[in-house]
Amino acid sequence: MNARYIILPLLLLMAAFSFHTALAAPIRGFVVDGASGEPLPSASVVIEGTRYGVMTNSDGYFVLHHAKSGLIALSISYLGYSSLRTEIPAQIDDNAKPLRFELQRKGVVLKEMVIRASKTEAEEVRQSPRVSTVPVEAKLIKAMPSLGAEMDVLRALQSIPGVKASSDISSALHVRGGSPDQTLILMDHTVVYNPSHLFGLFSTFNADAVKHIDLIKGGFPAEFGGRSGSVLEVITNEGNRKQNQGLVTVGLISAKAAYEGPLPANRGSYAFSGRRTYFDPMLAAVREAADIDLPSYYFYDVNGKINLDLTDRTTLTMAGYAGDDILKFNFGPSDERLFFHLKWGNKTFSTRLRHALNRDLYFSGSVAVSKYTSEWGMNDSIVTLDEAVDRLSDVAYKADVEYHGIPDHRIKTGVWVSRYGIRFKEWNTDLVYVDVDARTLNYSLYAQDHWRVNPYLELQLGLRGYYHEAGAHRSLDPRISAVMHYDDRRRFKLGIGRYTQWMNLMTFGEGFANFDTWFPIDESMNPSHSDQIVAGFEWDREDGYEFTTEGYYTEMSGVASFNPMVDRGDQLTDAFVTGRGFAYGWEAMLQKKMGDVTGWVGYSLSWTKRRFPNTGINSGEWFYPKWDRRHDFVATTVYPLNERWDLSGSWRYNTGQGYTQGLGMYTVRFAELSPDDFANYNRTVLPGSKNNYRYPADHRLDLTATYKHRFLGSESYPAKLVFSIYNVYSRRSYWMRYFDTNKNPVEVTDVKLLPILPLVSYEVRF
Repeated sequence: MNARYIILPLLLLMAAFSFHTALAAPIRGFVVDGASGEPLPSASVVIEGTRYGVMTNSDGYFVLHHAKSGLIALSISYLGYSSLRTEIPAQIDDNAKPLRFELQRKGVVLKEMVIRASKTEAEEVRQSPRVSTVPVEAKLIKAMPSLGAEMDVLRALQSIPGVKASSDISSALHVRGGSPDQTLILMDHTVVYNPSHLFGLFSTFNADAVKHIDLIKGGFPAEFGGRSGSVLEVITNEGNRKQNQGLVTVGLISAKAAYEGPLPANRGSYAFSGRRTYFDPMLAAVREAADIDLPSYYFYDVNGKINLDLTDRTTLTMAGYAGDDILKFNFGPSDERLFFHLKWGNKTFSTRLRHALNRDLYFSGSVAVSKYTSEWGMNDSIVTLDEAVDRLSDVAYKADVEYHGIPDHRIKTGVWVSRYGIRFKEWNTDLVYVDVDARTLNYSLYAQDHWRVNPYLELQLGLRGYYHEAGAHRSLDPRISAVMHYDDRRRFKLGIGRYTQWMNLMTFGEGFANFDTWFPIDESMNPSHSDQIVAGFEWDREDGYEFTTEGYYTEMSGVASFNPMVDRGDQLTDAFVTGRGFAYGWEAMLQKKMGDVTGWVGYSLSWTKRRFPNTGINSGEWFYPKWDRRHDFVATTVYPLNERWDLSGSWRYNTGQGYTQGLGMYTVRFAELSPDDFANYNRTVLPGSKNNYRYPADHRLDLTATYKHRFLGSESYPAKLVFSIYNVYSRRSYWMRYFDTNKNPVEVTDVKLLPILPLVSYEVRF
């Protein structure tokens, strides 16, 4: 590994110590939820009457320098919480334990009294001034119109401009023209590779287990790496540190439960949650009553987290996730019965130590294991017709150090080592088609500095270096972003950077995410990378409206795609082809954050193209991938009608996805066939250029009404009954089109997606 990748972050850290200035001791502490004691990431801490402030890190920790003595007035704010204004004495003792600041949620219900934030309290500093970053509160996701017992996290993010889905039944994220594998998805600092249930209809993220979400659509900082497009960081609940509480929810297709509370002697907290569908007994009942072949299917997942406070400055966290989808289908006549099975799922576990070393240094280190497994096959009672197994493991070691010793600087450096293992095998009774068993290591180091140049300008400079063992690949990714504060409420943003990707996703069909196969780069293939530039403007109005707009341009090199001509092989270049791509567009979003009616409207105009020269993909010419959608408009609103009823709705319109239209038909002549055979058989559709047509535009309205009450009249058990209507006016979007060449003329059939679905669920908290 090149020594410069190690020396660079060390030099940055040494320089930080050498330039330390002797101001008054900084204020340091944690910002937490007043009801549960959970830390609040990305909260804003500002010295009143000045433009100086900082954001808390992912653990709710901050260090704020000042030049004052005596009392210091602070304003602390966080999305969805009432702002806290307090005066504290200047800290002198470097060894004093960090302070704790508790924020209370807006709209907190105490008995029959509803506490609402005043206009002054709502005038909070924007949660995150980073480029292309959209912070999402879990409470908002739960209030959005849902499909089933809850609103899915990834499907909720598709309501944000610049984030698209390839269909209504897909939870995969296409962010600013990128494919799903170009988004780094982290859950509690652990990579998740295939976050989908029910063939993409739901994601692996249980909304009741999620505390905070950050979506960085582009221009992300050097602390994140391994992907070339965007970052989704999900932080799950740490558990209530003050009291035990739980919930149970029952819907038409699934049920879930959660429980959390403090550890004995107030030494930490725990949180556990789980959910399971019950399609299998429903399908079994129909199968038996109607005597028809129906599959058996269900999915489950569980989340768990334990936080152990070793000292006032040190916390050890252990977090885990496990989930599987299981499908079994027996069909055909009894004497020729076929058995078909599918199983796919994720398992993750991480242990993370976070420690405030002293007033200026904050350390976090973790070991994380992420495993994705997919199995499928078909057999009869005698032979295996087709069987396959795909296993990916990622064992990661991470360490990060934040240095706060220089006023107006927040320096961060760290190391990330991943050990990738892939096993992919496909066979039948007589033959092994593919058998890949490979291991490799990926090393990365980064250094970045968030520099408050003056009250009007912030810069974030970063550099990330990589060494990939397979092929001895090296890469150095520089990144820079800037935020210029025109005044307290208006900001201009700019971000430029290079982003390298070390994993490729082979996907075999829309809506069948269990067939997705991940491969790390090997000796035969170079990593892909993208060069991005993002520019934008934000305006936080005094009346509670927030307007954001951004434009972006991305060039992609070494983009990988499955080779449709591959028969067999033993290296990546046999299965993948590489090419180029670009994406550019413009987005705008107007959000109402204050008052009874909240929500947003958003619009995006975008283009994305791909090209794979000298291949069989579109004859090597440029084409639009199916997720290229020119126009995308979304409107979402949440309205508390009264103390009992909450209403929410969302409406979306977007350009139809691309598909390849046939231009004609031809017949393949075989000498052994009679002329009569040519009438209906051996005819093949002649395809046009790839995705040369589009389906009609999609639009859909979803509505939800929530009735809040006390369970069986008890004051101790709040409950809610949720009524949802998915696709209110039953506008069914297009999924695929196929041609039946056995008919004359050829019969064209359009497969459409879900019609109107009324749904209901019931939740009790205790």
